[in-house]
Amino acid sequence: MARQYPLSCPGHTRPVVHLHYSGITNNRFYFITASKDGKPMLRQGDTGDWIGTFEGHKGAVWGACLNSDASRAATGAADFTAKVWDALSGQIIHSFTHKHIVKPVDFSPSNQLLLTGCNDKLLRVFDLSKPDVEPQMLEGHNSSLRCAVWISNNIVASCAEDCEVRIWDVRTSKTVTVVPTDNPVMSMEMSRDGELLTVVNGKLVTFIRTSSIAAKHNMSSTTAHANP
Repeated sequence: MARQYPLSCPGHTRPVVHLHYSGITNNRFYFITASKDGKPMLRQGDTGDWIGTFEGHKGAVWGACLNSDASRAATGAADFTAKVWDALSGQIIHSFTHKHIVKPVDFSPSNQLLLTGCNDKLLRVFDLSKPDVEPQMLEGHNSSLRCAVWISNNIVASCAEDCEVRIWDVRTSKTVTVVPTDNPVMSMEMSRDGELLTVVNGKLVTFIRTSSIAAKHNMSSTTAHANP
């Protein structure tokens, strides 16, 4: 077997706290990194080569994502804002002010909505076609938001420091399912096909099948234990 060598991607001056890959577009893919240096960076997905830096935040950037065709980027930061960027020019398109630090951000599958999670315990859904309209609020967590992702154009999943994963129907702004966890969730990611939600809490990795959520608002899950 040929030996593989890791690629190093220098550039950030403080710790990288989040990374998000785009889907494959025009036979290419990209990733964006969020860092405490306040300067999210866009890179080629296969080589790690630097493409550009998004400059405009005034504090640590805690979350970053790309939309489905990598034409837009979104970031959440300690300056109490979430920003949407033109990923081609690096220019700010929208800046949404929050009441506290913004961490997770995610584009809906349709790319029309932006989901944000804030330290004020609220999720917000912004309609990017109506950026001046007040966002939809999703309220139910008892602590700061850590992760938030779209499962479909109507269903989102979120986790905070309160040891639970919540599934929401954005059409009603209501929680439809709560999955308790043994420890606070540190990371959560949706599979590309939208079928599997991977949740990391403590030494556990839990896989939640989402195929039944839209139809019946229930789910099955499998948990893997990490070695001590």
